[in-house]
Amino acid sequence: MTLTKKILIGISSIIIIFVGFIFWLFFEIANENKGDEIFYNIEIPENLKFEKPILFLSNRQIDSLRNLKVEQEKILVIGNGYSGYDFYMWHKPSEKGELYIKAYELTKNIQLSEWKLNNRTKNKISELSNEYKLYEGRTVIDEGTFENFYPTRFELWFKSESSEIGKKMTEKNYVIDGWDR
Repeated sequence: MTLTKKILIGISSIIIIFVGFIFWLFFEIANENKGDEIFYNIEIPENLKFEKPILFLSNRQIDSLRNLKVEQEKILVIGNGYSGYDFYMWHKPSEKGELYIKAYELTKNIQLSEWKLNNRTKNKISELSNEYKLYEGRTVIDEGTFENFYPTRFELWFKSESSEIGKKMTEKNYVIDGWDR
């Protein structure tokens, strides 16, 4: 084989690889949000109560949450799909363990962003108290897209350190939008 043929074969191989890469990249971009369409145009059930999260809290409002007297487990969700959600959770720490959030799209009961919510809202409970304490977490919800709101049930869970058993403490319904990747 001559040097010219080797060079032409090498150039042809590079071109084929480059064209293949371009097709792969186009396919990935075109299918990036594939699957999120199930979260578009979901009808919000009229028989259930929903809140839309407040977009943000001022520092003064956040400070007032810390001083709020609460008599039961409670969840407050602030934010949106674009910048993410802040989770404020009240819990009376009567045993050691972990406190965290789970979320489900309400009409199809699809669990949302399981790993992110579990890990980014997780609070280790190591100090016990007879009063409700405020815990915080923050993350995005991957499912869905901006301005396409759908009903979601947020649940506050506690997993005991001694038994390793998780227990739902409370829940609250919101209409939320997701994060465009």
